Amino acid sequence: MSTVPRPEYPRMQFRREAAWMNLNGEWDFLADPGQSGRERRVFEHPEAFNEKIMVPFVLESRLSGLGRTDFIESVFYQREITVPETWRGRRIFLNFGAVDYRATVWLDGVEAGCHVGGSSSFSVELTGMVKWGEAQRLVVQAMDELRSGTQGGGKQSSKYGSYGCYYTRTTGIWQTVWLEAVADGGLRSCRISANPGSSQVVFSPCYFNAHPGDALRITVRAAGRVTGQGEFGTADGIPCALTLSEVRLWNTTDPFLYDVELEVCRDGRVIDAVASYFGMRTVTVSGGRILLNGRPVFQRLVLDQGFYPDGLWTAPSDAELRADIERSMAAGFNGARLHQKVFEERFHYWADRLGYLTWAEYPSWGIDLYSFEAKQNFLREWQQVVERDVSHPSIIAWTPLNETAKSREIRLGFVCDEDSLPLYREFIEQVYDLTKALDPSRPVNDCSGYFHIKTDLWTIHPYVSTGEELKQKLHPEGEPVFRQGGELETGYRGQPYLVDEWGGFKYIPPANRTGTENGWGYHGLNFRTPEELLARIDEQIEVMIADPAVAGACYTQLTDVEQEQNGLYLYNRTPKLAPERFRAVFGKKPAWSEE
Repeated sequence: MSTVPRPEYPRMQFRREAAWMNLNGEWDFLADPGQSGRERRVFEHPEAFNEKIMVPFVLESRLSGLGRTDFIESVFYQREITVPETWRGRRIFLNFGAVDYRATVWLDGVEAGCHVGGSSSFSVELTGMVKWGEAQRLVVQAMDELRSGTQGGGKQSSKYGSYGCYYTRTTGIWQTVWLEAVADGGLRSCRISANPGSSQVVFSPCYFNAHPGDALRITVRAAGRVTGQGEFGTADGIPCALTLSEVRLWNTTDPFLYDVELEVCRDGRVIDAVASYFGMRTVTVSGGRILLNGRPVFQRLVLDQGFYPDGLWTAPSDAELRADIERSMAAGFNGARLHQKVFEERFHYWADRLGYLTWAEYPSWGIDLYSFEAKQNFLREWQQVVERDVSHPSIIAWTPLNETAKSREIRLGFVCDEDSLPLYREFIEQVYDLTKALDPSRPVNDCSGYFHIKTDLWTIHPYVSTGEELKQKLHPEGEPVFRQGGELETGYRGQPYLVDEWGGFKYIPPANRTGTENGWGYHGLNFRTPEELLARIDEQIEVMIADPAVAGACYTQLTDVEQEQNGLYLYNRTPKLAPERFRAVFGKKPAWSEE
């Protein structure tokens, strides 16, 4: 059994496992609260590092071995690496699943690269700096200025402690770090787009310095049988289409995945091999519904914030990523809104495998949308997120922003008004247009809840305590939709109407009530029996499935998170009720839903 935390290969849609080295585990650590580490050139002084940390867990987490939760905006990591002599002749890349927020890398005291963005994956090439077969010193700095207004923090607290719906911060390396050897001319990435209607799948590869005369050989298998194969010249971004001999659709009841082999060949030999997979499915919007493979599916979603008691933003194990999906499905949901966090690639892999629908989101809270620097940071990182995850069949919608006016009002003292509205509208349109340019195949929810400006989905957050209140909220004064931003919102033109946050009811089982008095749920309600909780949930579900305008709903939330105690599971993932009791209500759907 491996003693390395999170030992699994992190990138399942782009697997190159023949020559890789997981760098998770114990690193030397230096907290730099005075932000003087660069000036002191600690990257040149191994003796400056006076603590140990367990990567990929952040210093605020228990699993890191530190559990330090005060603001430390600059931290340094150090460890030795030895690139094997057998990798000589190939290009060497240092890969990071994610570092929050601004990362700089040194090798033997020489800067090798940097990256800005706390949720997007990145690579730093070390090839020209490598001493083959010799130990070298790797140093990583992370700068995380959550309170600056220039970076997305999502639900990370901008105060010393957690409060309201803000929780313990994430600072530094929070996903797997690994080394990888790649042939010059090998694959950098490959987007996969499925077209079931024409039995085709299209591959859009990019290379590390494509060589004239090289060929890309693509083999597609369905349950071990070759269903498509072709050979193409290597050219960055030029699509390569294969027609499959058999088509089996991916859906929630049969999440079938095709296996893919991508091989770059030179002079008759394979110089690079990558394994991947895809699902054949379409997502469209029509008649006020979201269609999966042309069939309307009621969105029975749960809000998943992806926090863990011992790892915070980092799941303690790959098994726990899968288990959260299984917990949700056991409670009657067919998917989740992945809320205010970019989930790691292994989560999307399990969602693909299990047939779990997801709405992918960016941790937009904390960004000052009127700051030029903040907007540039947002657009750059959001592009990287979409490009990384675009080939996952389980992702069926993009949500770049959440409750935009509310988040600014709480975090930055801003309230949207008529004077600032033109700038806001301009930016939302820019975000929408960028997302659709990157991926025309999925609907875009411009901002969950409010203010909508340019969107494919009309989403609202009507947190109310009774079914009758919800019925009145859905169609105020006979209007087709609720406009939470009032007249400042624009762009409703018959899009699917979704209640993508509702509920939030607090219930703590009797055996777990000690020490929960300071926790909270919505409406000030604190149900004392399972029957009270289920009855209140059920009456609102009945309102929504009886309303022909409502295309889906997302219940808040899957688990408790710290002081927010409105989950269906406790923070430690213990179910508050038997999951089948939740399934009896959350599994309900309108007659028109074909899933």
